[in-house]
Order: sequence, then structure tokens, then C-alpha cells
Amino acid sequence: MRTGELRVLAVVVPVLVVIEALTRPALLAWSVLAPDSYESAILSSAQAYDRAIIGFYLLTLIVFGRWIYVAGRNLVLAGLDGLQFTPASRIWWFAVPFANFVKPFQGMRELWNASHGADYATNRWLVSSWWALWLGNGITAYLAGRFGAEDGGCLLMLESLSGLILAGIAITLVRQISAAQLRLSTAPDLTEVFA
Repeated sequence: MRTGELRVLAVVVPVLVVIEALTRPALLAWSVLAPDSYESAILSSAQAYDRAIIGFYLLTLIVFGRWIYVAGRNLVLAGLDGLQFTPASRIWWFAVPFANFVKPFQGMRELWNASHGADYATNRWLVSSWWALWLGNGITAYLAGRFGAEDGGCLLMLESLSGLILAGIAITLVRQISAAQLRLSTAPDLTEVFA
């Protein structure tokens, strides 16, 4: 099992997730607490800010996807049998319409369970919470964008709050799976111990 890249990603992913999660609440707070400076600074360059935010979001998704791939690859390198998902399929299921409501959750659940030595189909509250918040946050973001800032102001606040909670759970998920895989990589091979 290769752990070097996993160790780096286990640090980088949480940093990116925190920055991503704090962006919207910070902008909302600025717009409420200092509306004049917000208007002069942000609204005059709204397209540039939007591009930067979208770019950072995409960077976060790519790095998080890389972590998912590396963690999945480690399961294969560890010789675990019966895995339903390949390292790449854990990522590309996010892009398959309709299946993307279930398959990414199942892939992450298998990643969690295999890393922790549990039955692959067992549900864990952390993985289920992450997935419910991921879906809820996406739906809320869609609705907030659809209704605009005036009608969707409450939705923007709800999205910001759910994004912060999602970030905390995602960071916990990344850290616990990474820690479990690092323990797996240092555990002695039982066949050698009893040989």
C-alpha cells in the first residue's frame, strides 16, 4: 500500500474544504455587515469573483476526487477481495445522471468499511450524514441560484450553514479513512506472524 500521497492529500483536502466552506458565509456576512464596501468591492467585479469561486470549487473537487482515487487504489494494493468499485469508478459515478444519487454513496461506504475492516455493505452514520448533506447542499445551492439573492436569501444562509456542517463531516471522513488506511499499511501480515 502506498501511503505517501495519501498522507499529503489527507492534509490538503481538509484545507481546501475549509476554504471552500467559509467562502459563502464570509461573503454573506460582508454583504450584511458592510453593504456599502461589499457593493463597491464585489458587485463591481462580480464576474471575476464568480470565476475565482467556481475555479476554487473545481480545484477542491479535483483534489478530493484524487484522494478518493488514491484511497480506493490502496484497498486494491492491500489485496482486499470482493470490492464492488474500482478506484476510478468511485469518482466517475458522480457524473452519471440518476445513478449519481446512490452510487457515489455506495462507493464511499465501501471505501470506509474496507478501510476499517468492516462488512462492505454496513452503513455508518458518518458516511450517511456526509452523503445526505452533500445532496441537500447541492439541492439548496441549486434552489438559491434559481430564486436569486432576494427570494433565495434564506436559502443562501441555509446553504452556507449546511456547507459548513458538510465540510466538518467531510474532513472527519477523510481523516478517519486515511488514518484507518495508514493503520492497515503498518499492520503485520498475520500469515507471516503465524508462519
